[in-house]
Formats: sequence, structure tokens, C-alpha cells
Amino acid sequence: MSTLIRRTTTGCFTSGRRTALALALLASPGLACGDGDGDKDYPEESELPDAPDVPLPDEDPWIAEHYEPVMEQAAQMSSEELLATYPEPRTLDAVSYDALSATYLDQIADYAGMTAAHNELLAKSGFVAVSTDATWTFATTYLDLYFNDLPVLVTTDSVLFALHKSFDSILLAFEQQVLIDEIDRMLAGMHSELAAKVKGGQVPEALDQAARDMDMYLTVGRQLLTGDAIETIHGGDVGDEVQRVLDAVAAEQPQGLELFGVAYTYDFSQMRPRGHYEDDPALQRYFRAMMWLGRTDMAMVVFDEDQQPKFNRRGVEAAFLANVLLEDGAARDHWQRVDDVLVRLIGERDSMNPTDMFSFMGELGVDTLDALAAASDEAIYGALIGSSYGIQRIMSQIMYTDPTKPQIVLPRVYHLMGQRFTIDSYTFNNVTYDRVQDLRTGGKLQRMLPKELDVQFVLGNNGAAHHLSDELEQYPYQGVLHEMRFLVDAHPQDFWDSSFYNGWLNAIRALNDTTNDEQKPEAMRTRAWTDKVLNTQTSSWAELRHDTLLYVKQSYSAGDGCEYPEAYVEPEPAFYERMAHLGALGRELTDQLAADGIEVWGVGDYFDHMQQTMVTLEQIAHKELEGEVLTPEEWDFLRGTIEEELIGCGDVGYDGWYGRLFFDQEKVGEFKPTIADVHTAPTDAGGTPKGWVLHAATGRPMYLVLTVEDCSGVRAYIGPASSYHSVLTEDYERLADSDWGVQVSDGTPARPDWTESFIP
Repeated sequence: MSTLIRRTTTGCFTSGRRTALALALLASPGLACGDGDGDKDYPEESELPDAPDVPLPDEDPWIAEHYEPVMEQAAQMSSEELLATYPEPRTLDAVSYDALSATYLDQIADYAGMTAAHNELLAKSGFVAVSTDATWTFATTYLDLYFNDLPVLVTTDSVLFALHKSFDSILLAFEQQVLIDEIDRMLAGMHSELAAKVKGGQVPEALDQAARDMDMYLTVGRQLLTGDAIETIHGGDVGDEVQRVLDAVAAEQPQGLELFGVAYTYDFSQMRPRGHYEDDPALQRYFRAMMWLGRTDMAMVVFDEDQQPKFNRRGVEAAFLANVLLEDGAARDHWQRVDDVLVRLIGERDSMNPTDMFSFMGELGVDTLDALAAASDEAIYGALIGSSYGIQRIMSQIMYTDPTKPQIVLPRVYHLMGQRFTIDSYTFNNVTYDRVQDLRTGGKLQRMLPKELDVQFVLGNNGAAHHLSDELEQYPYQGVLHEMRFLVDAHPQDFWDSSFYNGWLNAIRALNDTTNDEQKPEAMRTRAWTDKVLNTQTSSWAELRHDTLLYVKQSYSAGDGCEYPEAYVEPEPAFYERMAHLGALGRELTDQLAADGIEVWGVGDYFDHMQQTMVTLEQIAHKELEGEVLTPEEWDFLRGTIEEELIGCGDVGYDGWYGRLFFDQEKVGEFKPTIADVHTAPTDAGGTPKGWVLHAATGRPMYLVLTVEDCSGVRAYIGPASSYHSVLTEDYERLADSDWGVQVSDGTPARPDWTESFIP
């Protein structure tokens, strides 16, 4: 009953694309434009049976009540109407005071190396960013400002950078102390149980091919994780296939893969260790193993060129077998502990997982391999298609689709340790081929690459859309942006609190808050400042994607205390309030893990300090906006931003509230520019193979010089700011931090055009 097919199309099964937006929040790693000739070296397609004719589930009533009016509006919307619907904040053309006469500016300008070009922007907007190779990290920049007796600006960028470094360290600690061992135990237990069932004659003959597939799948996973040679149960051609996959992993280029009843192009370039997995051999092995477990599909329902469903029983059998092995091999608890960590830190899975399969088995009334072998296709398929089991919102394999053909539909799949759904990847999918449409005509738009501005607009930054005017003229996808913005805005608070990843996104969304705009300094009400906020948000988003690149489903396609002469906190109280909430959320999520016996020492205390610090910054920001005098305790807090001390034989340690915002104190002074691949496009719009990989990156910190006018005159402050970069490579080249670090060291890489308003 199990038949091999060649998968050439995928997508989300719904009654239509726009309903799918609401129900599935789609995202994609990269469709190729063309007729599918890229698959020509793969085996010829064998026919799967047509899916049984079963009734489809009713549409969610929320669609008709809330979403359909938005769809109707989007279907008629022009780009001008989009920009009018989401206007930029009211801004000043220029500050009303003489920014060049600000107290301390002479010392700051001399220190930062400001030029006439910097002065021109400063005079107009009251602030400017200075790109320099003199900075090292945010912490060392604050220290250097102290040693040079300069007035410090506490920036939102520096707070978010500390969040990035700490989250990366916390995730690393969970991986090293918990996840690697749990995955090892899980895979070994499943493989041992499979061997016992095969040798004991407990696998029905009808499931023999699924068992052979599972043998190969588990052997590859174990070898990738341990680096040891693992014997297959079946030997022979199964062992040969294991070696072929391992060779493909080493080659790190897309190749054909036949497994679980389908053949498709598998993007083995994703197997290159990146992020904090790059330098440690054990982490490299863990990275590859989790990529294999997270990206290898057990497809249960696939779709032909006309988007008609085909039932792949072999995929169902393999998924069912995986669950039986988890249960009978005493491996389910190991899987659960890993999933508990990833759900709380990153988010929910984007496919059927073992928990779903256990529920599905119960609803189907099938609890043994023999019962599965006896179940009819109609019973299994009907239970699948009449539910949400296996629906994907993010496509994660290379697919070829014809611009004239119907929009692809993602298969229903099972993953043992599936990668996670995030709304930023969902955004990239829906604004690129072949998801993106001109909703006024229904025609596909051959937009192969997204922009960082797409994500920031959907997350609430109206100004980002206004930077997309040229893009909207070429690709009129304004209706899609409008729909996605509505859907993201409609998410309740419990969505943003469901994982630390979502909470981080929600924190940078707070920088869009305009409640206190009239009270902010003039410089923060200029048009250029809205671009500075966009740079802060985009840089932090890039760092978030860097920290989580293994788990997020990519769219394809004895010291002196510091006492500054003056100090000023970037007055964004809504942001600090949201960050305090994120600290409380982090404590809550990790306490839940600790209650289940999954604990990393010091994480709870870190989140407590983070929350308390953000509460203090929020209080100071409110007082600055209200013109209130800070208390002596608040001044002491600002003067104690960071301290440096010698530890042992010349080692440097950092203290102060900013130093303690870093979970791993050894990384406070570490300079490590970050880069993460966020989207893949196999071809250009004409179908020519390109292997484009879009990266989001951050470079060396800049100086941010801000002037503020109050009753005592105009004063200048200086602090560190993030530097965002967008990087495009070809031939599926995925850059690691070390590659990017070389480029940054060789000179400042190019920045997006929209930063020119505040970076000369």
C-alpha cells in the first residue's frame, strides 16, 4: 500500500489562499519559479492513489465575522490607500533649536570623530549616528565613555543587545545541560526498540518499508549527533542510503532525497553549523542532528500539480511507527523534555508532532501496528483531512512551481522534532513567490526576495511600509500586507506570552508606541528618528533570528564605579514596561521547566534582575518625559551603569546594572557580529537557478549622539547604537558568524538605503 511519489508542489490545505492566511498564518523558505526541471535527475513519479472522497471541515466562523471584511478591503486596496491606512507618525521636519551649540557637543564630536556630514544631520534632526571602527561592544563603549568623562545616553539598542547575548547564552546552557543528552537517549531508545520489533517479528509485513525508512532515519540522526558509526538494523541498501545522506550532509548543497514515500529536493545547505554552534564539535553535531529531525518530512497527504490531494499511506505508517517506538522504547519522556524547552523558549511546532499523533491514534481507534495495517485508507485519510492534524504554515523544502499554475498546497506532515512556527517567517512567505498575489487581480507576483521592512510593518511599524513604495509599485502586494497586519494585530496577549520568542517580538513592537510622543525631545519626533527606531527594531530582530536559527522554520524561498557627568535614558517607557514583562515571562517559563526537573542554574535570578532593571528604567523614562527631577537613588543607578574590575591574573570582569543584564558574564565584553540566513530563493523570476540566501546581520556598534533641550539649555549625550545590514549570497552559501566577522573587520559593510536619514 506504500508507494513512492515525486513531490513537486507543497502548501497549506485550505479552501483558498486568503482563508489560509487566517487559519494557518503561512510562511515559506523558498519556492523556485519554473516548470520543475530542477527535479529532472530524480526518480520518475509513481502514482499514489487519489485521496478518498470525504467531507471537509466547516470554516471557522471567525473568518466570516472578522476577516472577510478585511479581505474585501484588501482586494480593492491600492498602494496609496495602504499608506493612507497606516500613516507615519506625525513628525517634525527639523528641530527648532541650535543643536550644534549643545553643551558637551565639542567633546563628543572630538571623541566620536564627527565630520561636517554628521553636523549637517545633527543640525537638522537633533541627533546623528556615527559609524566607527573604534567601538568594540556595547559594554566596552559605555566604559570608554566613562573614562573619557562624557555624558552617557542609555539606549534601547544596548538593552536589546544585552537581551540577545543573554538569550543566546541561556539557550546554549539548556542545549549543553539538557537537550543534547535527551535527544541522544530518545534516538537510541527508539532505534533499540525498532530493532527488537523487527527481529521479533512484531512489524506487520505491510509496514516493512516504513520500518526500513525509520531505520535509515534514526541511524542518520544518531550518527549526526554522536559522530560514531551506527549500524543499521536492516543492513544492505539501508546502510548504503545512510552513507549517501551523510555524504550529502557533508557536501552542504541541495540534493535529491527519497524517504517515507516521497522524493524531493532536500536543502542540505542548511546543515552547515551557524550561530553559536559553529565552533564546538559537540554543538556542530547537535546542530546537524536537529536539522535532520526538524526538516525531514513524513508526508501523509501531498498534492499534485492541480492541487488535488494524494494519500501517502507510507508517510502515515512511518509517523505512527515513530510514536510506537517513542512509547514502547521508553523514549517519550526524553522527547517531551526537549519539546517543553523549545515550546517555552521558541514556540509551537509547525506540523504534526508526537503529541498530535497520540491524539490522532486515539480518535482513529488505532493503538497497535497491527491495527494500523488493518485500517482502511478512507478511515485514516478522513480522520486526517477532517482535522487540523499535520497542517503546515511554513514550507521548508525547495519546490518548483509554474507561475501559470494554481498556488501550491503544503502537504500534511509529521516531524519528530519539527522546527517552529514564527510570525516573521510567516510574513516572508506571504510576500514572496508563489504565495504573494495582487489581490485585485488574483495574479501571482514573481517577487522572489522579501525585505526586512515587510516584517517590521507587519509587527506594527507604519514607517516601514512607506519605505516600500518603490517595491509596491513593482509588485502590488499591498493587499497582502494589509491582511497580514490585521492578523498579527488581532493576536491576543496570551499569544505574545506563549513563548520567549514571541515576547521578544512584542517588546520591539512597543517601540512603535506613540502615546508619549508629544512629551519626547524634539529630536525623537523627527522623521529621521523613525528610521532610527526601525534600525533598532530590525537589528534586534536579526539577533533574535541568529539566536534561534536552528529551531525557527526559515522561509524559503577591583574597579572604579562609573560616574558620568550627565546621563539620559532614551525615554521609551512603553518599551521598558514591555521588557519588564518579558523578564517576568522569562522567569515564569523557566520556573515551569524547573518544576518539571529541567533547570539551568542562575536563569531565574537573571530574569529577576532584568525585570527590576527595566522597571527602574521605565520610571526614569517617565520622569524625563514629565520633566521631573530624578531622585539621588536614580542618579546613582545611572552613574553605576557599568563597572570594570580585574579578576585573577589580568582577566576583566564587569558589574553595574548593565553588566548584570548579561547572563554569561564572560561574554559581556565579547565582540561577535551576528548573521542569520532568513530566507532562501532557489531561482530568479525567470526560473534561472540562483540559490539566493538572504541574511539579516548586525555589525560593530555605532555612536548615537542625541541632543535634548530643557529649561537649562541644550545638552548632548552619546551612547552605543546597533548597526543593521542585509546580506545576499548565491549558490546556497549560508554565512556563519566567522565569515561575517571577517567582512566587518575589513570595513563597514553596506547598510539599507533607509538608514541614510541618520547615518551619513
